[in-house]
Amino acid sequence: MHRTVSTTAEFLQKWDSRINFLLAGECVPFSFSFPSTQCIVERLVEEDKTTAIVGQLRNTTERENLIENFRGMSFGALMETSFQFRYPDVTLLDRPGDIFEGFTEQVLIPWKQYLLDNGFEWDRCYALARVSGPNTSTGYHMDRSNVLFWNVRGRKAFHGFTEPDRWVPIEQSIEKRISQVMPEGVLDEDILTYDVGDNQLLWNHLMTPHWVDAPELTFGINFSLGGLRHNGRLCRYEENLYDSLGKNPNESWHPETSSVAFQK
Repeated sequence: MHRTVSTTAEFLQKWDSRINFLLAGECVPFSFSFPSTQCIVERLVEEDKTTAIVGQLRNTTERENLIENFRGMSFGALMETSFQFRYPDVTLLDRPGDIFEGFTEQVLIPWKQYLLDNGFEWDRCYALARVSGPNTSTGYHMDRSNVLFWNVRGRKAFHGFTEPDRWVPIEQSIEKRISQVMPEGVLDEDILTYDVGDNQLLWNHLMTPHWVDAPELTFGINFSLGGLRHNGRLCRYEENLYDSLGKNPNESWHPETSSVAFQK
């Protein structure tokens, strides 16, 4: 069940299949030298736009932004707590002398150009940063976009199902997050886990049930892709989302990051 897609031909076959896979080789047309994870943590904990949860292992109930609980804490003190930080737009810290200087030119532009060159268009495509403290978890959930998860540093266990459709049929996949709970009766053999290490990337399909455990301090980048379509075709789960809502849910969500805007 474990797959690594390393050619564009493979990617074009697998991008909408709902079974997650690692992405490598020619499918990753970028690289970047990030500052230390400590430097990133210290910067993000004081940023106004950073949000946080405690994220203790397998806690699936947290929704409230708890960043104020962590303000002013030293790196050493943070390492004694459970925390997960999320920063919504890496490009906001892509400025001379800032922690992500050069990210747009070295990462976002090559990635978007790769997609365009291979027949893709999208309604939104942006990068957010995540830092997970030791022994934390995202909890069980489904994302409403295709996500390319770049685990820059540290180690995570990315869990899903070997048969996602068995546990979450297409009509259930659009439920609100508060209704997204781990199904009963799941056995070890039903779970598909990727142990993701330094500088590894994983493609997580839209509406795919998953949860991510961080046994140690980790830092990563998530590329969120809404309305991704190849030669004009959405993946079947996103098409179902559009049909159920009766509209394109991405129309007013970061339109400045669309493929149309990118080509201007």
